[in-house]
Amino acid sequence: MFTRNIFQASGVAVQGTLMLFAVVLFALVGCTSSDPKQADPKEAATKQSANAADHDHNDPKSHTGEAAETEHADQHGDEHDHEHDHEQEAITLTAAAMNEAGIVVQAAQRQAISSVVDAPGRVIPSGDGIAHVGPVIPGRITKLFASEGRSVKAGAPLAEMEAFDVGSLKGEYLRARAELVKAESTATRQRQLAKEGIGVTKSLEEAEAALRLATASVKSAQARLRAIGINTEALSDEATFSSRILLRSPINGVVARQQVVLGEYVEPSKDAFHVINTRIVWVDAQVQPAVAGDLRTGGTGFVSDADAHRHAGRIIFISPTVDPSTRTVTVRLAIDNPDVHLRPETFVTVQFERATTGYAVSIPAEAVEQQQGAFFVYREHEPGTFQRVEIQVEPPIRANAIVRGGLREGERIATKGIFYLKSQRQKGELQEHHH
Repeated sequence: MFTRNIFQASGVAVQGTLMLFAVVLFALVGCTSSDPKQADPKEAATKQSANAADHDHNDPKSHTGEAAETEHADQHGDEHDHEHDHEQEAITLTAAAMNEAGIVVQAAQRQAISSVVDAPGRVIPSGDGIAHVGPVIPGRITKLFASEGRSVKAGAPLAEMEAFDVGSLKGEYLRARAELVKAESTATRQRQLAKEGIGVTKSLEEAEAALRLATASVKSAQARLRAIGINTEALSDEATFSSRILLRSPINGVVARQQVVLGEYVEPSKDAFHVINTRIVWVDAQVQPAVAGDLRTGGTGFVSDADAHRHAGRIIFISPTVDPSTRTVTVRLAIDNPDVHLRPETFVTVQFERATTGYAVSIPAEAVEQQQGAFFVYREHEPGTFQRVEIQVEPPIRANAIVRGGLREGERIATKGIFYLKSQRQKGELQEHHH
C-alpha cells in the first residue's frame, strides 16, 4: 500500500517536470522567431519594398509632386509651341494705315545680274574747280574780306593789299594814254595835209609810226594793270597815285585755305587763298587692266562715301597706260556733289558693273530687314496682311539684294514702310510677352 503510494507520487512529479520543460521550450522558440536579426534578408527586403509602394500610393503629397512635374512639362511645351506660332504671326493693316505709313508692295522680279568690281579711289577737285589766289606784285595785306569755309562768287574780293608798284603802273598807263592821244592828233593832221598836197610824205610816215608806238604802250600798261585786278576803263586821274588793289576769287566756290594775315608782306610766289568748287568733283579709281578693258568713257561708276551715301558718276577718262608702281589703270569719274558728301582728298570705294553673269530674284535693299546676321522680308499673303519670313541673300547688299532662297519670283513683299511693319511686329511681341 505504501509502495503504491510512492509510485503514484513519483508519477505526479515527473508529469509536472515534463509540463514545465514544455513551457520553457515553447518560450524559447517564440523569442527566436520574433527576433528581426534572425529573419530572412530577402523576405525583409521584399516586405520593405511592398510597404514603400503602398505608402507612396496612399501618400497624397507624392501624388501632388508627380502632377506638378507633368503640368510643368506641358506648360513648357505649350510655351515653345506658342513662340513658334508667334514667329509666324501675321500683321494685318487697313488700307488707310498702309497709306499713312507709306507702305509700298511690289512683286519680286527676276533680273539680270552683273558682277560688281570694287576699286580704291580718291576724291580730287575738278579741273576748273580749284583756284590759287595770290598777288602778281609784292605788297602788304591791309584788309581781309573772306575766311576759311566761306562761300564766294566769282569776282568777289578776298583781301585788299597795298602794293607800292601800283602807283608807278598807273602813272605809266596814264602817260601812255596821253601819248596816244597826242600821236592820234598828229597822225590825223598829217593825213589831212597829205590829202591837200601840202604835207610831206615823210612827216606822215613818222606820225603813223608814232601812233603805232603809243598804241602799243597803252596796251602794255593796260595788261599790267589788269593782271593785278585794276579795270583801266574806270581809271581816273584821281586814282593815279592810289596803291591799293584787291585780290578776287576767279571762280564760285568755298575758301578752303587762307594763308595770309593782316599786315603780312606777300610775295608773288606765295598763294594767299585756295578756293575750291565742290559742286562737281572727280574721283580717280585704280583698277586692274582687265577691268579697265571692259569699261568705256561715258559709262557709269558708283562711289560709296564714309556716310554710306552712294553716288553715281560718269567715266570721263581712262588712262591709256598702266602705273608701273601699282600695276593699275586710273579711271576718272565726274560726280555731282551739291551737298558736299564727297570732300577732296577723301579715300572712297568705287564700284563698276561688268558683263551680265546670270539671272536671279532681285529686290530693293530697303525691303530687307537685318537682325543678328539673318535677313527678313514682309511677304503679303493677301491685301493688307503681311508675314515676316526669313530669306537668304548674296552679300554684299548694295542698291538691290540678290535673293538665293526663301522668296520666289512673283511673291509680293513690302518694299517701303518696313520700319512701320517692324514696329508693329515688336509691339505685338511685347503685348504677348506681358500677356
